[in-house]
Amino acid sequence: MVPRGAVPLFYPSTKGPLVQRRPFCLVLALCLLFVAAAAHAQERRYDGVPYAGPLALDIYVPAGPLEPLPQRKRGVVVYVHGGGWLKGDRKHVYKIPEFITSLGYVFVAMDYRLVPETDIEGQTQDVARAINWVSRNIADYGGDPNRIAIMGHSAGSHLVTMVAARHLVNVRAVIADDVQAYDMVAYDAMRGSLGYPYKQAFGEDPADWRKWSPITYARTARNVPPHLMMYSGSNGERRQALTTEYARVLSSRGTYVYVFDGSDYTHGTIARYLGRLGDRASGVVAQFLKRTIGR
Repeated sequence: MVPRGAVPLFYPSTKGPLVQRRPFCLVLALCLLFVAAAAHAQERRYDGVPYAGPLALDIYVPAGPLEPLPQRKRGVVVYVHGGGWLKGDRKHVYKIPEFITSLGYVFVAMDYRLVPETDIEGQTQDVARAINWVSRNIADYGGDPNRIAIMGHSAGSHLVTMVAARHLVNVRAVIADDVQAYDMVAYDAMRGSLGYPYKQAFGEDPADWRKWSPITYARTARNVPPHLMMYSGSNGERRQALTTEYARVLSSRGTYVYVFDGSDYTHGTIARYLGRLGDRASGVVAQFLKRTIGR
């Protein structure tokens, strides 16, 4: 069932966050366009740009001028990797840099400290620090600091929704690609226990679960940027329920939300397949970025 609430981003006549369940011709057309572009695209990559001590970014810039206005800056997508808060680094990006740069955007991947070196709050602050560095400096790489979207997969989805709900960054859009950690109290109640890696990352104190759940902040937030929220078929109804409830809360506070039903993907393939010919999730991401940060 589609949650009730405010008007969704793409379909103003529909109430509540829109849940996209089936392929449609626009998505297929977009897929064909970006795959054709990717076949000819090249990118310039700046590896290991420091943003805070040893923490660094990789910046991927599409080659060539932005047509038809070479002086115009490009939209920017900042990506936060997954790994269950315990592992991973900025190189854990699959083919997403090629996909995003083929659409004409600057792509930025970041490192952040991992648990147990830090905790969820430290990771949230690292992600905010990296995004704010991008806002201040991305113009030097051809990016537009006023047209930034943030995107994450798995734990990275949790962290981008955290910084958005808490207004730690100024961005135009958020893409949360498949996570269950929007509400850790609800997650524990549904599952019966936290389990790995949630217990290791969030601990055993329900006060910390609430503090590190995006829904805690979304319930009172205003002016949260548009969200594309994607869920896979992994863990079935629980993952869908946690995603759509967070979408409902955001929508009730006036945020435009688009929910993508990726039940035919696994938790891994919903990220790993981005950029593949005919991939449905890729078309939705491309459409959402065009609508929110332009080209």
